[in-house]
Amino acid sequence: MVFYNRILQCFVLIDLKIGDISHQDLGQMQMYVNYYDRKVKLENENPTIGIILCRTKDDALVEMTLPENNEQIFASNYLTVLPSKDELKKLIKAKEYE
Repeated sequence: MVFYNRILQCFVLIDLKIGDISHQDLGQMQMYVNYYDRKVKLENENPTIGIILCRTKDDALVEMTLPENNEQIFASNYLTVLPSKDELKKLIKAKEYE
């Protein structure tokens, strides 16, 4: 999923994984982040943020990827706080797949 955060002025890419997460998944997200930074974002926009949310039968894993040489990390939601990896894991585990 691709979102644009008007406040942060950047693209936010979210990948939802049902099965196990692999290094290939992380590399793929980094490729998407790099693509958006090079080909889609405008010069006045901030670097793209990539988020991978993964849920497997016995575990939940959250990974975030940011562009190389990123000097700042932007995180916000309506509370202006992005949940920690542990909090996101709890949220993923709490949801039932239909």
